[in-house]
Amino acid sequence: MQSLKLMSVVGLVLFAISALSPQQLCSRGGPCSRIFLAQVFCWLKPFWLPFDRIFHQSVCVMAALPRSISKALSKLQESAKAWSELPDAERAAVARACRRQIATLDLSWVEDNMRCVGLNPSKPDHANTTGFDPFLFTAATVDRLDKIADRLEGKLQDLVKEPKRQLPDNGPSIYPMGDIGSAAPGCTLELWSAAKGPDSTEPSTCTGACVVLAAGNQNFLTAVDVIERVFLHKECVFLKHHPIRPFMVPAFAHILEPLTQKGAFAQCLDSDLNGAHKELIIHTSVSHIHMTGSGLTHDRIVGALKAAKREEVAFTSELGCITPWIVCPGVTNNGTWQESDLEHHASMLTGAFLSSCSMNCLSPKLLVLPSEQVWPQKKAFIEALRKRMAVVPIPPPYYPGAHQRYAAFEKEYKDAEKIDSPPSQPAGDALQEAVYPGQDFKPLQPLLVHVGVIGSPDCRKYALENEAFAPVLAIGTVDCESAKDFPLAAAKALNTHVFGNLSCTLICPDERDDSLDRAINLLDYGCVAVNMWSALGCSNALGVWGAAPGSYTRENPRSGCDFIGNAAGVPNVLKSVVVSPFVNKAIAGDKPIPLFVLDALLVLVSGRSMVVPRILGGLVRRLFGVVTRLFGC
Repeated sequence: MQSLKLMSVVGLVLFAISALSPQQLCSRGGPCSRIFLAQVFCWLKPFWLPFDRIFHQSVCVMAALPRSISKALSKLQESAKAWSELPDAERAAVARACRRQIATLDLSWVEDNMRCVGLNPSKPDHANTTGFDPFLFTAATVDRLDKIADRLEGKLQDLVKEPKRQLPDNGPSIYPMGDIGSAAPGCTLELWSAAKGPDSTEPSTCTGACVVLAAGNQNFLTAVDVIERVFLHKECVFLKHHPIRPFMVPAFAHILEPLTQKGAFAQCLDSDLNGAHKELIIHTSVSHIHMTGSGLTHDRIVGALKAAKREEVAFTSELGCITPWIVCPGVTNNGTWQESDLEHHASMLTGAFLSSCSMNCLSPKLLVLPSEQVWPQKKAFIEALRKRMAVVPIPPPYYPGAHQRYAAFEKEYKDAEKIDSPPSQPAGDALQEAVYPGQDFKPLQPLLVHVGVIGSPDCRKYALENEAFAPVLAIGTVDCESAKDFPLAAAKALNTHVFGNLSCTLICPDERDDSLDRAINLLDYGCVAVNMWSALGCSNALGVWGAAPGSYTRENPRSGCDFIGNAAGVPNVLKSVVVSPFVNKAIAGDKPIPLFVLDALLVLVSGRSMVVPRILGGLVRRLFGVVTRLFGC
């Protein structure tokens, strides 16, 4: 035993020495000691090599996947065949059971969610996040479970029987999916479909576990990813939570308890891995990986699978995009907008841009305009945008790395313009210290950068090739002959010169016609929103969300690989198209939803019992909070 201890000590010393070269050893100490150490280094070399191998192996063991996680993956693999072969009616019953769990969901995670995004949960904020975030999470989760259960029960077949129309020249077929819903009154959803679909990156068989890597910016995205994989694609899912959202574990455990009982769901914290992220990805029980995150993470996963010779593992992803917001003058009224139109669309763009401190994959990142010769009101629109940004509060920049990315744009664009937006919470109320590693809550102001004419030799294209994931908005011009030519000219310029193909917004006052449909068709994006923000359609289970098909590979994913959504099962989908009237006050986003309204909606959506007493109780609680703040209690 003593000899074993001695060998261990000697081994540690030799292992430490082995990390240094003779030159490194000789750089330490005086001349005599350097000569002596170099001699020792050479003399000991034959003896430390066995220890070197032993200790390097032990380091690998220390980095290995924790046994509990490896065991959970193996159990999911064992359940994969039975779960994939479960009749649709029984799988629908499990989805309905998960839906019922939401009625008893504990909302204690909401305060941690507020802190995560840099907000003080004991103080009000402009966007009423304490009410909005739980409502968004609940509504999106409920809608996904309901729609998928309907699909499994055969209730959505009428939506896919035949398209309403087809674009000329054997163009895409258009399937109307109906109204988007109460979140976007007056807005409709369509799926555009090709005669023959592109190759899918989906796994052909469910032989193992699907690892879902959770999103860091929105809780509902993770819920949607898990629900899609487990119910629509019949996979057993292992969820790895994002490092800044560990507080969601109990909520997912509660909602998905029926799945856990079926052996089809397990989860872990990021910290549970003890750094063994690669080992999770390449585990032999894993047959599919799905992630929502950055292109860098995507590339690391591809590299890890390749190095481990596990390239047969299916991989789907939803990544970033430099999201364009295209403002077309149109030909109506000779392209002249009323002042109220300018204000409405400046307000809608501002709300979309500032939401979540512009840290969403669909946050507008590029305002696309024609020249002043084509649209004399160009300057007036930019000025209306400035004025609106100066009065709408901006949330804290909670996402790790935001300040560094922001600084890179400041360095690239010395003439960038900062807008002095107020904070979402006053400085005295706001959180001062970061909650998770990498976070920095120091305020960032909206930054406007002018890139010039998109596609021209002197275009300053850094903002067209690098996603800020911070409050940076580029403003670019597309040259064309007339307002009528602008939509197609903008689409061609974006497809050629701008990174990403996830979603875009097209603002146009003209009635919808063949010309507008040609522009929508040409825009190489997975979701095209007309006269509205694409966020209002992305959470609808009947739509699709993801990069435009046919434009990505695993090695060059751009905005990701494959879609989520399409609960009705329309074949060969190319894109979602969501459409609003040119002016739709219901989606202007110029005012936050009152807390008592959010509380009432949450009660209605979640399916809780005693609806009226709960709504009244919530109203009294909110009124009491207002009174206490007014009187400083």
